[in-house]
Amino acid sequence: MTMQRSFGVRPIFPILAGAMFAICLPALAQHASQPSPVTVAIAKTVRMAPTIALPGTVVAQDDSHIAAQVEGSVVWVAKVGDIVNQNDVIARLDKNLQQMQYASDTANVDRLAATLRYDQAQAGRMQRLAKSNAIATSTRDEALSTRDADKAQLAQAESDRSKTKYALDHSDIRAPFPGRVAARLINPGEYATVGKDIVRLVNISDVEISAPAPISAARYLREGTPITVDIDGKFVIAKVRAVVPVGDANSHTVEIRLAISSADGIVGDVAQVLIPSAPPRNALAIPRDALVLREDNTYVFKVGAKNVVQRVAVETGSEDGQLVEVSGDLVSGDRVVVRGAERLEDGQEVRPTTGS
Repeated sequence: MTMQRSFGVRPIFPILAGAMFAICLPALAQHASQPSPVTVAIAKTVRMAPTIALPGTVVAQDDSHIAAQVEGSVVWVAKVGDIVNQNDVIARLDKNLQQMQYASDTANVDRLAATLRYDQAQAGRMQRLAKSNAIATSTRDEALSTRDADKAQLAQAESDRSKTKYALDHSDIRAPFPGRVAARLINPGEYATVGKDIVRLVNISDVEISAPAPISAARYLREGTPITVDIDGKFVIAKVRAVVPVGDANSHTVEIRLAISSADGIVGDVAQVLIPSAPPRNALAIPRDALVLREDNTYVFKVGAKNVVQRVAVETGSEDGQLVEVSGDLVSGDRVVVRGAERLEDGQEVRPTTGS
């Protein structure tokens, strides 16, 4: 009985499977025939200059080893990574000796000021007596000399007190600019001498790119010139802030500085800087996103008649921002795929829309 029921139901499954496949086949065929949506851009002739790639580094305009201006035992140092504003305390030295010295200097100033007040009054009396010939001229001169010596001693004492006050104030080491503590160069308990590095402070919000440029190519750069830069695989447009007009005798290069946003890179990032190496010329250019990189070649997909794509091998040349010079079976006005190319095949029909 069991075997008969088993043989009775077994043929039903192929029949159902065949029916379901027959129902789905038209839908699959209809889906497969739908053109792929893509975004296209127009190849165009523009003025471009051939470029050379230079190694560059993201640096901070303010990157300093902050040193002690007075000596003393280190009490506290800001931690690595701390963000500080300008004039914030980043380290403290022990102030006990300076405070005691300041109190002593103040007492000395007060004592000399009192002596000067007495000797000024005495000198005044001697002058009046000398006018009436009641005392010898030498006695008057001695009183005046004592008064003047008191003035000099008081000035010296006030200067000593000012020096002590300077040391007292600078026992708190303050940030000369806003930034982040990148390194501790001394630790609490150590003794700081004048000129001893305390912390490395970096202004991470004010960064730029430094790159050496051949003197022969630097002549094509001006302040404000837009330059394409590759920072860790991300292309950004930087502007020339300065071309330092002092060449290196060995490398025959000059330093160029390119302004970028702090969001584009961090201090220490490696950058590839593309600078012009010759005057600009007419070139056929397409957006960088249109390039399809393969091991055997570089391609673009050109949209032809009836919105059918053709895979075209190209060679790249100069770059200008997001535009790349290409040579191949392309002319100005051709439509090239900039989004959706990764899933296309040669001869495939597409549904193109123009990118913004």
